[in-house]
Amino acid sequence: MKCMECMRKIMYSSLVSLAFLSGLLVAESFPQRLSLENLSSQTIKLSLTLPTPSNYELLQTEDFSLWSEFTSGIASENPILFEIPVTSSPLFFQAQWSIDEFAISIDAPPFPIKVGDETTLLSQATSRGQPVSGLGMRWSIDRTDIASVNAMTGQVNALSPGVATMTLESEDGTLVTRKLVIVANHSSAPQALDAFFGLDNALPVASMFLCFQAPGLDGMPITFTHSLNHDDVTPDKFRVITASGAKLMPECATLAPAVDGNESKTVLLIGDLGNEQVDPIDPPRKVLIVGDLFTAEDQPGGPQNLVGAEIEVISLFDFVRYAYAEVIPKKKWGQSVPAGAPAGAPIWMVQTTWQGGISPINGDTTGETERQFQRIGMAQDDGKVTPVVPFAITDIGDPDNHHELWVAGPGVPLWVEMDPEIVQDPRGDPNAADRIFIAHP
Repeated sequence: MKCMECMRKIMYSSLVSLAFLSGLLVAESFPQRLSLENLSSQTIKLSLTLPTPSNYELLQTEDFSLWSEFTSGIASENPILFEIPVTSSPLFFQAQWSIDEFAISIDAPPFPIKVGDETTLLSQATSRGQPVSGLGMRWSIDRTDIASVNAMTGQVNALSPGVATMTLESEDGTLVTRKLVIVANHSSAPQALDAFFGLDNALPVASMFLCFQAPGLDGMPITFTHSLNHDDVTPDKFRVITASGAKLMPECATLAPAVDGNESKTVLLIGDLGNEQVDPIDPPRKVLIVGDLFTAEDQPGGPQNLVGAEIEVISLFDFVRYAYAEVIPKKKWGQSVPAGAPAGAPIWMVQTTWQGGISPINGDTTGETERQFQRIGMAQDDGKVTPVVPFAITDIGDPDNHHELWVAGPGVPLWVEMDPEIVQDPRGDPNAADRIFIAHP
């Protein structure tokens, strides 16, 4: 007989003996937790006082009921209460006993794990609080799209941002514990994100300051995860492929107007880039990077070449959305913390990058409209994610696609979201309700 089965038999007989030997009458009722039916011609119901808060679950076996989840363990002198209905009014007998014979736990994982990271979760098994060995364990995870785990070693590979539940279970299934794992977004290698067909034969007169021949032509911003080397941004590096297969080179390619600190991540293509609302209809479908286009020297990993990248084009008629969001390290803030920050709370700056330039639909130029209708999900190490409205928004005085959201409080920024129809693109198309995971450096 296995050791665990022996322990259950011993506990079973000890509990029954204690129930009949104890003579302490308890005058109040307790919530029923465990049940044993038809023992010695009696019905014995057990109630157990637990720590608060508790998330234990029951596992029924042939001869005894054990807790199947031990996240913090039960005190060795925890009272077990026995209810024995021998008269019309049940008598309550109390005895001191512990069912915490074996427990398993998972050490807190790194917080957060970032996409691309590999880490090994550590576990331990105890008997009455003392470490034990020889208990076979297996690992599993409920969201294999977020992370994978080695069933034997507990090594975790973070695949995509989100929250996943890691489970550690003994081989016989009697002991189970779980831990939430937070995976934050991270882009170690530069990526081309979106090509947004923003204006079709409709660039305004003011666009001549970006490109002299721009007024009346098409405008298509292309967003990237990393800042680019300014000298590499020239029109010959790009080709726009239309639905008919035509290959078009833009007249101009510029990082303006998004060239402030922490920007230079959006290239505006200007020229005849296809037609989606005027004849002959031949909308753009994708953009190719056909020449060397390096990221800036100060970007993670140093200069990296984006040549060969292909970007699908977002239709002229689609809603505008977030393209990217990232935490900006404090050393790159380039400004003091705006007014309104809670005293003593950790401060985060999150830069949002939209697919194209945006402005509030209601004409508000203060940034308050955009601030009030955005929320940042702050993830705690216990897996809880709390939506928090930023206390400030900055970088709103220029006509580009970057904003800076300032948020305070415990936890780390996991995602950012905005309500629908708050801002619009230059064509007047409103934003969609959107949420995007925030990248961490």
